Amino acid sequence: MNQPSNSIIDLRDVSFTYSIGTRPALSHINLAIAPGQICGVVGRAGAGKSTLCALCAGFIPNFYEGTFSGAATIDGQDVVQRAVAELVRHVGLVGSNAFSQISGARFTVSEEIGFGLENIGLPREEIIERIEWALGALHMSELRDRSPYALSGGQQQRLVLAATLAMRPPVLVLDEPTAQLDPPTIESLAELLRDLSRQGTTILFAEHRLEWAATLAERIVVLDTGELIADGPAAEVLTEPILLERQIGWPRPAILANAARDAGLWPGTRPLPIAVDGLVAGLRETGSASERLAPTPSTAAAPSVTPATSQAPIIEISNVRFSYPSGVEALKGISLTIGKGERIALLGRNGAGKSTLLRHLNGLLLPSAGQVLVAGTDTRKTTVARCARHVGIVFQDIRNQLFARTVRDELRFGPRNLGYSTAETEQKVDRALDALGLTDFANIHPYDLPPALRRLVAIAAVAALESTVLILDEPTAGLDNPSIERLNNLAANLAAQNRTMVVVSHDLDFCFEALDRVIVMKDGQVILDSNWDRLDHNARTIIADTVELPLALAADEALAAPEQSAIGQLLTHTAQTLTPLHAQPTTRA
Repeated sequence: MNQPSNSIIDLRDVSFTYSIGTRPALSHINLAIAPGQICGVVGRAGAGKSTLCALCAGFIPNFYEGTFSGAATIDGQDVVQRAVAELVRHVGLVGSNAFSQISGARFTVSEEIGFGLENIGLPREEIIERIEWALGALHMSELRDRSPYALSGGQQQRLVLAATLAMRPPVLVLDEPTAQLDPPTIESLAELLRDLSRQGTTILFAEHRLEWAATLAERIVVLDTGELIADGPAAEVLTEPILLERQIGWPRPAILANAARDAGLWPGTRPLPIAVDGLVAGLRETGSASERLAPTPSTAAAPSVTPATSQAPIIEISNVRFSYPSGVEALKGISLTIGKGERIALLGRNGAGKSTLLRHLNGLLLPSAGQVLVAGTDTRKTTVARCARHVGIVFQDIRNQLFARTVRDELRFGPRNLGYSTAETEQKVDRALDALGLTDFANIHPYDLPPALRRLVAIAAVAALESTVLILDEPTAGLDNPSIERLNNLAANLAAQNRTMVVVSHDLDFCFEALDRVIVMKDGQVILDSNWDRLDHNARTIIADTVELPLALAADEALAAPEQSAIGQLLTHTAQTLTPLHAQPTTRA
């Protein structure tokens, strides 16, 4: 891509190798970004995206140790010569781990947002004005007096974004900004970033969600093993074959359109789309009159919230209520039955009560009222250790779950503590390493791995217990498409073994492709409980209004294609067999 002459980000032949690295994290990068441009950076885990973000915020070479060469200028500041503290007025960085960016020096959300403003010496009136603006921009006004540590993971991510935006830097660098955000907040963030761009703010963001990157970025830069392999307009770069060849993937609209083209349902000369509106337009162009693509009113009955299941129950939840010591009532009469062999998605906005409910499933939290039975035993009458034989949980913040010197030792810890023999333990560990694609990393320290692989290690450590139920809280956060594909396969393998997977996630497309049953929570209550293939128009509306629909179902709703039509089948059945890495259908377990 032609380099803008008035670039605000200017990298020239930049290379960087971490002190513990064996190969360059960035290799001979040349990148120039004009003021006000929105540039997305995509690539697999370990491609160099986070390193590039740290460099553009001045943390490299001033904070992370390693060997640097080349020249890097941000807003006229030489990042080699300037300290991070001096660059804070020129560039703001929001990292992928929101928790680690909370100062700990302030007691409320509003005070946390004002902390950086106080440190650069702004007048009190301006500090108050910026705090109010940031609270409103990130929809956090009702949380202003809450402790930052009493927030959900998604709310903490919004807080860090608010605190950074309040500084109003001319350059904004975001590393996986959507990792813990719910879909409505993600869309709201995109609108905010577009508005900032129109006002002149330059935005560089690294993101694994290709669909979000496609709708936000004017320009896409692709990294692989530290090298820049593609750079150009989003619509062109995100459908280049090299992204499939390098296991980076395509946005789902392109994947679906490619499958439609193979089935004769896509105009031959029309380019592959990168956004859902382009997908809908192309499919509508080829839809025949007999498929009645115009929307039709629904007469379906209201969806049930208590579907019958033929699976033997492993967890039974009866009218559970729970209040935290602060007085916040997080669960308000939840009743659910979870059967063996089920694949369940638990959806809802940040703060809906999803993570609180998960902690009831293995006794980490006990109901204020109601009852939870795990394998027939009341959680009030047993221990968390005994529940762990039946239910294993991986939390969204994995830092406190990794402590061993090697990946293999990490996976050994759980089975050993449950009393399995050495031979049994090693068998379980080997199976978990293989299932998550970690065999080659077995003897490496977990914290020497990229963050995405560390998350897989945490999942493998719990999977090695081989408990009947595996619960994952935001498992795809920060994962690249090959890693998400491993989770998809893991879900299928567990179901084949009559074991259960429960997933809390804002990644609706993963939930649609990998899981069967969908439970939606709102304000501490279950408002929908059904299966993806049984959703009528009313049920889809509930999901759309609460979070949003998976991309394929959103396109299906827009087209109102009859269920048995070719396009209807493509967007329901076929879509569940496609992933960003595979443009051809695969067998769904």
